[in-house]
Amino acid sequence: MIGLILEGGGMRAGFVAGALMALMDRGLIGFNLAVAVSASVPTLAYFSSGQRKEMEMVWRNELDTPNLVCYRNILRAFFALSNKKPILDIHYLVYEVFKKKYPLDLKNLTHSKIACFFALTDVAKVRPIFLTPRDDDIYTIFESALAIPVCYPKPTYIHGHEYRDGGITNLLPLRFLIDKKVDKIVAVLSTPLDYKYQPLNLIERILLYRYFKGNKWILRKLWETALAYEEAKSLLKRLSQQDPPKTFIIAPDRMPPARFITRNRKKINQTVDLGYKKTKKLEDKIWRFLNMK
Repeated sequence: MIGLILEGGGMRAGFVAGALMALMDRGLIGFNLAVAVSASVPTLAYFSSGQRKEMEMVWRNELDTPNLVCYRNILRAFFALSNKKPILDIHYLVYEVFKKKYPLDLKNLTHSKIACFFALTDVAKVRPIFLTPRDDDIYTIFESALAIPVCYPKPTYIHGHEYRDGGITNLLPLRFLIDKKVDKIVAVLSTPLDYKYQPLNLIERILLYRYFKGNKWILRKLWETALAYEEAKSLLKRLSQQDPPKTFIIAPDRMPPARFITRNRKKINQTVDLGYKKTKKLEDKIWRFLNMK
C-alpha cells in the first residue's frame, strides 16, 4: 500500500502541481491512497483522473486573473465582508474554470486505482473530515475545500452541513494516511521542511478583525492547527530517516516565488517549474523508495 499526501497553501501549491506533472511524465502514478488539502484538492483530482494537460493549463493560465484574485476587495473586507465581493472568487474558479473550461473526467476519477480523499473542515464540530469523489458532486466538494475564511466568506454546504477549507483544522493529514495502514508515503509539500507556520501576524489580525470577532473559533483553531502542523512535519522527517524509510519527502529548498495570493503569472509558473524540476531531480530516489526500479 503506497500513500500520497499533498499540502495546500494557495498559489504556492503550484509546486505540488509541478511535482505531480513530473510524476505523471515518469510513470510514477502507482499510488493506492491519496489525500490533499486546500489548493491541492483539484490538483489531486486531475492527477487521479489522468488529466495532466488540464492540470497544467489551470495552473499556468487561469489563476492570475482579477476574476479570481480581487485585490480591490481586501480593504472592503475590513469594513464588511461580502459574499458577492470576495478577495478570492472561489465560485468563479470552481464553476467557470474547473467545471466549464477544464471539466474533470468523472468516470476516470471515480474508477481510479487511487482512492482519493479531500480534506475539509466541519464547521459545526470544528474538526477535519475527508470526503471521496463519490460522496457528493465533485465541484461542490471543491468549493468547500477551497473556501478560505475571510478570502471567501460565502458559506458552503454539503448535505446540509457547513464545510470550509480543510487547512483550518489540518494542514498536513499525515496521521490520516498512517491510520489507513499504508506501507510507504510520498509527501509533496509546498513549503521548505524548516518552514514554521504562523497563522496570522498583527497586521492581518487588525485587517480581519471584524471577521474574527464573529468567528473566534477559527482564530483559536488556527493556533492549534499550527502546532499540529509542526508535529506532523517532525513525524514526517523521522519516518523518512528510518531504515528502511517509511516516507519520502518532496519539498522546495526555499519558499516558492508565488506565495499565498498573487496575480503574478510569472511567479506562479516559476513555482510550478520549481516543483517539476525538483521532482525530476529526485526521480531515481523515488523509484528506489517505491521499489519500482
